[in-house]
Amino acid sequence: MKASRLHAVLVAINLGLLVMPGYCRGAEQTLKPISPDDFRIEYAGYVRKEIVAAPDNPDHKLARFDRILDMPNTGYRWDNPGVSIRFRTDATVVNAILYYNDRHISKRSRNSIGVWSVDGVFQPNRIFQTRQQGVQRAPETVTAVLANGDAKGFHDYVIFLPYGDSVDFAGLQVNPEARFETPKPAPALRFVAYGDSITHGFTASEVDKTYPFLVGQKKGWQTIDLGLGGRSSGASPTDAGVIASLKPDILTVLMGVNDWQAGVPLERYRTNMNKFLANFRVAKPETPVYLITPLWVAPTWNPPGHKADLEQYRQVLRDIVATSKDQNLHIIEGPGLIDHDLSLFSPVAVHPNDAGFAEMEERLDQQLPNLKNQP
Repeated sequence: MKASRLHAVLVAINLGLLVMPGYCRGAEQTLKPISPDDFRIEYAGYVRKEIVAAPDNPDHKLARFDRILDMPNTGYRWDNPGVSIRFRTDATVVNAILYYNDRHISKRSRNSIGVWSVDGVFQPNRIFQTRQQGVQRAPETVTAVLANGDAKGFHDYVIFLPYGDSVDFAGLQVNPEARFETPKPAPALRFVAYGDSITHGFTASEVDKTYPFLVGQKKGWQTIDLGLGGRSSGASPTDAGVIASLKPDILTVLMGVNDWQAGVPLERYRTNMNKFLANFRVAKPETPVYLITPLWVAPTWNPPGHKADLEQYRQVLRDIVATSKDQNLHIIEGPGLIDHDLSLFSPVAVHPNDAGFAEMEERLDQQLPNLKNQP
């Protein structure tokens, strides 16, 4: 959707003039706008949040999220997997306005499906996405109708942004008499999942099927997903500072399959991972860190650039942990997280599918500690 269309929608939001026939039990109704910077809306799971002007009118606001880290020619820094938008209301009509901007520029990968819950309950139809389904698209404004049947009283709503698209939040529309209360807070304990496209979420069908999202939901942790498609250990040393600045209570690192596919020398991989850990420990000396060795990859997946066996990269991580005096550094064996079955992976064999991610979450849940949120 072009900027002029966004302008029209935001004018309606700000003036409370948007009429939504069919969403109000058959009657047209003027809806009340709630700006994205309203104190009644809370956000979690982000790296950086800014309230910015809409592209064509500085009087209209958008909440924009930025992971800071990026991959060249992709715009992946503007993908914010699972960032949550929270509010509690007794509204009988709740519309969320999402502006799918032009910052995700990857020509290979996109997943625009976001999800939402009511009182912690997810349902298959509680999703939103762009009408344009291609990898390349124009900016588009989407109205997500958060229908809650005939439920009365106050309910907690949580909107979760897609893992593979760049989305700004333009606010809410509710019926004029709607009231708000303080929503149930996001978990205080911060789980940062750092890695490549597997952690980013590709190729799950939607964000709530990715392993960082699933782990966070199972453990009751606030997840910050710092997976970046194509990431390798060469960027890891400088990434450590951004990760440390998020003050994680627990960190997982799944990094190595792209080093293997690109033929990065084993000693360079070792140096990069050691530098990452050293840089992270400068700021966060006691945070539990779990290095996940690369997952199983079918023998038929034979990247032309590789020079060593994937198992040798796994051994590098084992050696790092075994020789470290760091009592808070741990190893998790990636090949044991998903059965060695092609039906659990996508055609790009390094990527799990939904069934593979579900298995991965179950086994990570068993191996990660049960850290509790402080009251």
